[in-house]
Amino acid sequence: MSVSQITIRLPEVRMEDRGLIARAKAGDEQAFEELMRQFERPILGLCTRLLGAGGEAEEAAQDVFFRFYQKLGQFDEERAVEPWLFRIAWNACRDRLRKRRPLVELTDNVATVAAQGFLIAELRDAIERLPEKERAALLLREVEGLETEEVAQRMGSSAVTVRSQISRARARLRQWLGGIK
Repeated sequence: MSVSQITIRLPEVRMEDRGLIARAKAGDEQAFEELMRQFERPILGLCTRLLGAGGEAEEAAQDVFFRFYQKLGQFDEERAVEPWLFRIAWNACRDRLRKRRPLVELTDNVATVAAQGFLIAELRDAIERLPEKERAALLLREVEGLETEEVAQRMGSSAVTVRSQISRARARLRQWLGGIK
């Protein structure tokens, strides 16, 4: 494959999004509400997959739209909204995960629970050590269950880049976790 054969797909900037952003920046509350309706399900879905079902995921999704509203003036209408929102969601969930304390339930077999908790904590720490783009690509693909093209679109990247990031992330995790496959 030559360089001239490589196509790079940037996230599509839909004309209606561009108009909604411009109107929302100008103070049109209905335009902002339309943007929220358009993206609330995918954002809540990501937050739920990263934080688990329940109130914390819903609160994180609300935080995303609050941050979106606060930073709206800085957004460039020429760019796609979705990758920007997913970056905000990723950061909001990451902040919440950092604040969590691991919970260990007492059972008949405390050693097994402690060992499982240790492995989960070790995996979580290893994932947290990944470079940000590798971590995001891996979680969107493996946790969110998105296809590579969808991950690429949300990250504002190409599918080739996403496959490379996921491959590197998996290799690092195998190395850090002692060759677990």
